[in-house]
Amino acid sequence: MEKRTLYGHGLWNVKIWIGLGLIFLILNTFNRSEVSSPFWFSEYILYALIIAGLWANQRYDLRKRIAIPRRLAPAAYIFLNWLFGMVYEMGLTVNGQGIGGVHQETFASFILAQGDYITIAIVSYVLIRKLRLSFREMFFVAGGKSLMEGVFMGALMATILSPWFLLTPTLIGYYTLVYSSFIALPLLFIDEELLWKDGKQGKKHSAFFFLVLGFVLAWPIRIFWGLVYGPIVTRLLNLPPNVM
Repeated sequence: MEKRTLYGHGLWNVKIWIGLGLIFLILNTFNRSEVSSPFWFSEYILYALIIAGLWANQRYDLRKRIAIPRRLAPAAYIFLNWLFGMVYEMGLTVNGQGIGGVHQETFASFILAQGDYITIAIVSYVLIRKLRLSFREMFFVAGGKSLMEGVFMGALMATILSPWFLLTPTLIGYYTLVYSSFIALPLLFIDEELLWKDGKQGKKHSAFFFLVLGFVLAWPIRIFWGLVYGPIVTRLLNLPPNVM
């Protein structure tokens, strides 16, 4: 792959977005609340993998050297997407006791989270296959997905309307870094061409197009989780109420 495929140019250079995300991460580390998961450091592992993966691909073309049969590549991508998502989820907690960011109890949190992470993994694979996307393009798809979460959860708007509004670019970079750590990261270990419907690269679009695409696709995933998966699984497994 050409250098521009991994990084891009100008404002849409992924290194800039990663840098902004790391700045927010460092600032937030100094302001870490007392409520934290015992595995709070798990997200750092993912970000280290992104940085190391980008370097290894730029220098050694790592993903081309890892020989994965084409027939196994889709399963490998979906599995890694899910696995990295679970690593990130381990670093979250609702009340400082249970692990996971969906429910105060660990078991319930991870069961409920599957409806989100597995759906994201499958939708991401279909997107890569149909549109024949690269790491960089999926990085911004992840950014769009993360922006929807930021708006939905209110954190982004709260920052924009606060005295700390100057930190908004770093918050957006952080959200993008988080979601790219499981949506795009697998493409640093799996040759993306093995996932394409055919061997030809897809039609080129701007990074902003993929940002918007990720934002739009995030809504049906969130609706499915909130109105279908969550209620059904809660009822079937008789999960305890999530008392915040």
